[in-house]
Amino acid sequence: MKIAVTGAAGFVGQNVCRYLDQQGHTVIPLLRVAAPMAGELSHLTPVQADVTSKDSLLKALQGVDVCINLAALFNHPDKSMEDYFAVNVTGVRNVLEAAKEAGVKRVVHCSTVGVAAGGRMPFSEQSPYCPPEWDKYETSKTEGEKMAVAFCEEHNYPVIVIRPAQVYGPGDVSKLKFYKMVKKGVIVSPGKTLKHLIYIDDLSRAFEAALTNETLIGKPVIIASKTVTPLKELVQIVAGELRVSPPKVVIPAVPMTLFATAVEIAFNLINKKPPIFRRSMDFFTKSVSFKTERMERDLKIEPEISAQEGVRRTAEWYKKEGLI
Repeated sequence: MKIAVTGAAGFVGQNVCRYLDQQGHTVIPLLRVAAPMAGELSHLTPVQADVTSKDSLLKALQGVDVCINLAALFNHPDKSMEDYFAVNVTGVRNVLEAAKEAGVKRVVHCSTVGVAAGGRMPFSEQSPYCPPEWDKYETSKTEGEKMAVAFCEEHNYPVIVIRPAQVYGPGDVSKLKFYKMVKKGVIVSPGKTLKHLIYIDDLSRAFEAALTNETLIGKPVIIASKTVTPLKELVQIVAGELRVSPPKVVIPAVPMTLFATAVEIAFNLINKKPPIFRRSMDFFTKSVSFKTERMERDLKIEPEISAQEGVRRTAEWYKKEGLI
């Protein structure tokens, strides 16, 4: 297939492009600023397209079979809710409208499990939408997902929504602080927090499966590993792979969350991205667990990489890159 990928410069985007390319698809990375792709993706030819500009998308999507929409504004507490909606909501509508007008056969839209993690665990695709009002990312991603599903229904246009659990793997620097903390022997108290992860290669396989799936059109599907990992166990695994003792200095989560919130507020006043913010503390304090029956039954995907193996590969990449 000829597949266009928005957000191709990001961690997930680069890996999805790499995987699809390896499977023999023709991959077109869509970038806000067209620049050569690096490393093993250097042979791909990127096209300039911004999800906030429908015209640029319409031009870029000509002759494309499927568009995978990975573009999103994420982890920028310094940005306003309007900024988030411009990318994560209006941007979704632009992708859908441009794809339909350009004759693209379907759109695979990337949402997040955080849009519907309310009620009792384990959460499922039937769990109610319940993003925290203060969380600009989850709130905007919720509205973006709703728009994608409604567009599918109203225009009879094929859309599949992928909801990844917490994604990790080589190339992901968003978890680097966590690994560094473990290495230094200092950690925010993990308590009884549960984490549900998905390794990047398993997620990439799910995106390919969605290219031709007919069962899940108009529906979201959660992509998560087979098992939930207690954060305490994850700390132990990371310590083992880094060949250090588990952290002995444990910082209470509540005062740390208050501190992170204060830092976020202070940095917002000067319009700068804070080094730590309230949402980043969810990693230590927010428990999640998800049902994966729809993924296994309808998408026919079973994740293959365990937390132990995924952490080993990620830690090795951090070491290789001199990051840790």
